Amino acid sequence: MSGKLFFVEGPDGVGKTATIDQLKLALSRRPDRFEFLSFPGRAEGTLGAVVYRIHHDPAAFGISTMTELSKQALHIAAHLDAIERLIVPALRSGTNVLLDRFWWSTLVYGAAGGVHKVGINTLVEAERLVWDTFQPALAILLDRDQPIDRDDEISSWLRLRDMYRDLALAERAHYPVEIVTNMDTPEAAVSTIVGLIDETLRR
Repeated sequence: MSGKLFFVEGPDGVGKTATIDQLKLALSRRPDRFEFLSFPGRAEGTLGAVVYRIHHDPAAFGISTMTELSKQALHIAAHLDAIERLIVPALRSGTNVLLDRFWWSTLVYGAAGGVHKVGINTLVEAERLVWDTFQPALAILLDRDQPIDRDDEISSWLRLRDMYRDLALAERAHYPVEIVTNMDTPEAAVSTIVGLIDETLRR
């Protein structure tokens, strides 16, 4: 039996990293096997690590300028590598996989950065095809009314949050999506998410 795919998404500053760290502890106590991966990740020796460095310091690679669409194409390439090399093999082995981010971030941040709309949608569609039969068993959108400890302009951040919400509602047509508030304590959000994951695993 194949494992199930879960992911947690949301804009930077929503508390995703702290929530996932606690999810790792909570789910490690479950009898079900879980693997926790950042998507695409930046572990040394991976394409994701190289793409991360190019994105944040292109000059170190002799790159003076890059278009936003080309940046997102690099991220999609790193996604494809992680899907084929790490995620799909884990799922096929019966391991459940929980991802920190999905292609949602590529679409939202790309759109916010003014990326060519048809271009970014085509890149994401190519990634969807590579996922093949492995649709998410559950997508979690972590949600807040304001960011945590960030200097982002609030109007820009709220626009990102609304774009994530709109995407979450649209994706419900394809797989289960839950919007979980993170306005209380991290423990409260984690408890809600663990309950949703347990319910999904019982199906």
